[in-house]
Order: sequence, then structure tokens, then C-alpha cells
Amino acid sequence: LKKYLSDKDWWTEQQEADWLVQCNAMADEEVNAYLASAETAVIEEKYKAKKLLLRPSINLQGLMQSSEIFAQHCNVIFDAYAAKENVSRETLPISEVLMQAEIQIKYETYIAKEHELVERMSSLENQIIPDSFDYTKLSALSNEAKQKFIKIKPRTLGQAGRISGVNPSDVQILMVYMGR
Repeated sequence: LKKYLSDKDWWTEQQEADWLVQCNAMADEEVNAYLASAETAVIEEKYKAKKLLLRPSINLQGLMQSSEIFAQHCNVIFDAYAAKENVSRETLPISEVLMQAEIQIKYETYIAKEHELVERMSSLENQIIPDSFDYTKLSALSNEAKQKFIKIKPRTLGQAGRISGVNPSDVQILMVYMGR
């Protein structure tokens, strides 16, 4: 496996992080001792490292120190990366690699939600509000939103969403009525 990985130039940092977190952490005494010292529930069966890392007090360094099998998996990655970069293993910034992998794992849900929000907001930029749109007919809109829409007359739903004092729910209501 080590030779296979070191021969590949497609082996990216993201793939390294993915490999690290797919490794199973063994449900043995050492891992459970680490989990107990971190004041989190012990495990009875194998868990993916990613699942354990979602616990607030768990980190990759601690998992490596507590599980010889997990440490071996990590070392395969570090050796492959060193070979790919043509550097010695000792010069690798291992703590930085571990920290970046942890950040990606612990925050990937939040990052995905933000990407989704950006996509949704960019789609609103293309939805034109007709000049003749009568905001006074929308009883579900807040009074503040009605007043601001009438005064500012946004051209798109994206512009409407950026008006100070307008809630996302007001934009949603506007979008529903425009769709009719």
C-alpha cells in the first residue's frame, strides 16, 4: 500500500484527510482509556476515526497515541506524502497536517451549509421582481419589509434579501407570491 500511494501523483491533501478519517479506531483498552481521560463515552465496537473526531474533546494526535493500528494507518499516509514531495519524513509538518484534517472533519457540515447558502443566494440574484409588483397585497410580510420594499423597489430577490431590516422569511414570502 505504501509503495502504491507513493507512486501516485494524484494523492492530494484532501485524499490524505479522507484516508485518515476512514481508518477504524479499535475499541480496545488504550482507545477507551484515551476516551475516558477526555471525559467522553467509551466504545464497545470499531468506530471510524471521523466519528470519534466529531466529539469535541477528541483529536487526531490523541487517537494516534492511543491506537497503534490507527497510528500505523497515519504513518502510511505521512510516508506516502513525504515520498511524493521528495522530502524526508522528519521534515513533514505532521502537527499541521493533523490540525488541518481535524478542522476539515469537525467543520465540514458547517462549510457544506455555507456553500449551500451561497448557491441559494446566487440563484436569488437571477429572479427579477416585476416593476408592477404590489407589496401591499402580501399580508404575510412584516410591515417593515413592506415599507422598505415599496421605498427601495428591489430589482431582484437577491437585492431584496440584502435590505437592512428585511428577514429571510420576508424574502421567502415574496418568492412564493412571485411564483404564483
